[in-house]
Amino acid sequence: MDGKNDIQIMVQCAKMYYTEKMTQAEIAKKLGISRSGVSMMLSEAMENGIIEINIKDPYANNDSLSGIFKDRFHLDDCRVIPTNVTSEEMLIRIVSSQGGLLASKILKSHSALGIAWGRMCYEFMQSFPISKDIYDVNVVPLLGGSNRVGMEYQLNETVRMFAEKLHGTPSFIYAPAIVETIADRALYMQSVYMQSIVEKWANIDFAVISAGAPPNYYENNMQVPLDRMIDMINENYGKPVGDICAFRINIKGEFVNNDYNSRIIGIGEEYLKKAGKVMGIIAGEYRALSAIGVLNTGLLNYLVIDERTAQRVLEILDRKLIHCLQ
Repeated sequence: MDGKNDIQIMVQCAKMYYTEKMTQAEIAKKLGISRSGVSMMLSEAMENGIIEINIKDPYANNDSLSGIFKDRFHLDDCRVIPTNVTSEEMLIRIVSSQGGLLASKILKSHSALGIAWGRMCYEFMQSFPISKDIYDVNVVPLLGGSNRVGMEYQLNETVRMFAEKLHGTPSFIYAPAIVETIADRALYMQSVYMQSIVEKWANIDFAVISAGAPPNYYENNMQVPLDRMIDMINENYGKPVGDICAFRINIKGEFVNNDYNSRIIGIGEEYLKKAGKVMGIIAGEYRALSAIGVLNTGLLNYLVIDERTAQRVLEILDRKLIHCLQ
């Protein structure tokens, strides 16, 4: 074989092995060469730069992006997780687990931890490492219950299990997160057990939240593309871009003053501002606008976010794609 043919066969061999997932034995039979010849060809292809292996370590951190976010949003710490994972479920698990590792270094014994609902916070609780050095933690739900069937929305039960992991005690909210009327909310908030919860909200040492997307990000049960979301915000910049503990916020980080927010039984802005430390865990590019809204509240001390979403956030801000932020 001449050099040109060698390169062509090396490329073909590499594609069959890495792209088509064929075994070396199958490649040898297909190309009419020995199995050891396939192995040598793959090694040579790597030596000549035809094959490049790029490993995205989910336990690593993009220090450059982290530094930008820390400076720009005045964060105590930030983890930007490099990953090529496209599965939303796996992405959430990876980012949440990193949130758990960071939180395990911050959370202290004899403290009160507040937690929100949703997949991010649920996976955070599931992946939080068990430690004999953390104990006597009171775990407090940051909003009421939900009629959704997913375990990630059954906050009383997940709080109970998380408190066991932290060798602590759970607190429960026996009320829905969203009630029918403002008057209904007032009745719940006047109850003895809710007054006890409010007192705990006022003394949270560490809170863990995420960035939810409101229903108007979905059309015909399909997620609206991010470019369309940007158009929606530019058409009406007061429109909610996300939520914190079910309270809807706009792109500027303002809690929207509307009937919906007035019917929520949750911690709200006042007590989150009083919390000792607040961590936000965010994953998925479609949450980029929600992430901007959450970051603009100024509530976060810590942020854990995947690399692609972090890059998208900076692109939107630096290119001034949201007109009301210019």
